[in-house]
Amino acid sequence: MPDLRHAALGVGVAVPPDPMFAFFQTRLGPALFVLLALAASAPASAQHAVSVRVTDEHEGTPLSGATVVADTDPPTGASAGPDGIARLADLPSGDRTLTVSFVGYEPATVRITLPRTDDAPVEVALEEDEESLDDVVVAATRTSRTIAALPTRVETIAGEEIDEKVSMDPSNITMLLNESPGIAVQQTSAVSGNASIRIQGLDGRYTQLLKDGFPLYGGFSGGLSILQVPPLDLRQVEVIKGPASTLYGSGAIAGLVNLVSREPRLGAPERSVLVNATSAGGVDVGAFLAGRDARYGYTLLASANGQSAYDGDGDAFTNLPRTRRITVAPRLYAYLSPQTTLWAGLSGTAEDRQGGDLAVIEDGADGYVERSESVRLTTQLRFDHALSEAVTLTAKQSTTAFDRRLALPDYRFEGFQVATYAEASALIDHDAHDVVVGLDLRTDAFDQRDAVGPELDDEQLTVGVFVQDTRDLGDRLSVELGLRGDWHDTYGAFVLPRASALLRLTEDVDLRATGGLGYQAPTVFLEPSESRAFRGVLPLDETVEAETSVGGTVDLNVQTVLGGRVTLSFNQAAFLTRLDDALVPAGDAAPGLLRYRNAAGPVRTRGLETNARLGLGDLKLFLGYVLLDATEAGLADGNARRAIPLTPAHKTYSILVWERHGEGRIGLEAYYTAPQTLPGGERTSGYWVTGLMGEWRVGPARVFLNLENLLDTQQTNYGPVVLGARTSPTFAEIWAPTDGFIANGGVKLSL
Repeated sequence: MPDLRHAALGVGVAVPPDPMFAFFQTRLGPALFVLLALAASAPASAQHAVSVRVTDEHEGTPLSGATVVADTDPPTGASAGPDGIARLADLPSGDRTLTVSFVGYEPATVRITLPRTDDAPVEVALEEDEESLDDVVVAATRTSRTIAALPTRVETIAGEEIDEKVSMDPSNITMLLNESPGIAVQQTSAVSGNASIRIQGLDGRYTQLLKDGFPLYGGFSGGLSILQVPPLDLRQVEVIKGPASTLYGSGAIAGLVNLVSREPRLGAPERSVLVNATSAGGVDVGAFLAGRDARYGYTLLASANGQSAYDGDGDAFTNLPRTRRITVAPRLYAYLSPQTTLWAGLSGTAEDRQGGDLAVIEDGADGYVERSESVRLTTQLRFDHALSEAVTLTAKQSTTAFDRRLALPDYRFEGFQVATYAEASALIDHDAHDVVVGLDLRTDAFDQRDAVGPELDDEQLTVGVFVQDTRDLGDRLSVELGLRGDWHDTYGAFVLPRASALLRLTEDVDLRATGGLGYQAPTVFLEPSESRAFRGVLPLDETVEAETSVGGTVDLNVQTVLGGRVTLSFNQAAFLTRLDDALVPAGDAAPGLLRYRNAAGPVRTRGLETNARLGLGDLKLFLGYVLLDATEAGLADGNARRAIPLTPAHKTYSILVWERHGEGRIGLEAYYTAPQTLPGGERTSGYWVTGLMGEWRVGPARVFLNLENLLDTQQTNYGPVVLGARTSPTFAEIWAPTDGFIANGGVKLSL
């Protein structure tokens, strides 16, 4: 056969015709060419690419790391980049189903037809999944574990729950916490509206309040703490109930609340604005901005809150004080390398509040009024560096300066507090161990200015060393062992062991248990002092000892699906705390003076907490119940017991929510508080508080309306709150709402 290579190269060589070659050219050549062309063009015409942009349903921010999978055989998948876009290639023609998923969000499916008529990305907005919060990493525990893998019981408030509570009260976090089972926000003043957090029936000073792991709200500044924290920048709220002193030291006897801020994310900048107004004369305006590139990032919270003096019960005294408050909190991030992050933040709050006789506040008449002016400045600095995949170092420091002036008609109290916190720690991930080890230093200095009466100047210093090991002992059992040693410059040394265990009984059922010791360094800045504006409060004497505790919790958690349709999340917890040497007002102080002493006997709290969450389509039902037995030593005899005042034995929580993702939601709430015992031994009535809220999306905005306390439950329905003469009144203990029915509404806008 002739050599055809030269012909193929186009070289002019004469060759004689070959019969077989001629047959190939004339008969088989055209047919084979068509077959080869079809074979080559078929794959090309069936291979298509598609881009999918994945965002958060409410915020519109890109979800970097979201997964998109097409129903090919085998499945074709891709992950979203910093811009939230995932790109899938080599998809065959025809109808395709894309499944989009991301940790902490409900998966979504979208149907497309290939080839598409345009190249624009397919837009998919994911809704946060409250049932999948077990996948959330908790910052308060310092490890990189999710809730489902933690031996310590941690509850989170995140996503839609925070968004819903922001609609109800964007000025502070009182409503966010008060409507969570096992947590009570106790109002301590009928005039100023001051309040504190109580967990499991224990006084507010036994709950550690943190912001991004920094203890910023203790001592003199604690009386206004939860009233001066706007929730607009919160990503999640973490609650640990029970002993939590290993990592955070003094003040975590009842538990801790960690407020976790939103961080900047790669992609489009985040811009959100909220405007709210209430029927009680309140106005709130807030904004949150965030942005980031590969090297730098920032967040900015700005909030302004105004409240008119409001008299909801017609007694001519304020139920809500006149308040003017501004908060500005910028934060800068530097991503120095893939292993190193540095951020610095500054937060400033200025507030002026006046409560009392309405005629004095509005018209300048003579009468009783309390005025509180305060300025809070906080700096925060945090440095994280990964030495390797197994070791991460963290250093952080904060300084809080708090200046406050209290003025009554015949009395004033002024003081300046500076509190600092510094910590160095390491997280070591070794095989089945997650080890946290570190040391911290805390200082707290209070300087009373222009003293009228006893001087309360005070300085405290605490040095702590801690270690905690979280370890998996097989597939079903995880344990957490912690030990902390603190040295206080006045009250000496404290050793605080703590142990937790997680037992996975089945795939849907697990059991947790925690036990540990705690302590509280004594201070005069307690609820009884705050309620009297520190008038006549005596300094602590040398006989006062530190408060110490032992406590534990056990809880059973079940997550399942009933009948193939109804999702159920159920938690049953039991708790017990014994508190020794509790600081209480002494009964032998001279008239007009308040002196503290250690209680003659222990404080004991025990109880049960039940939580259930059911979901069916667009409906969600939340049910909660708390049974509480809280007793303290009698005033005269340490062996005698009496109920701790203002701790109801029963409390129920009921919330029904209908939500259509991407459109809106409607929620109905009902809470019952059983009778309580007052300090004088009297029993109160039980009462209901109900509410209705709705939110709907209109273009880029979400419009909301909230009707709070529909039954208009007020303490004045059961008796007067203001007692005695109007020029120098006394006030009843606060055990029920004082403001009655209030409606509020507004708009949230994501830009």
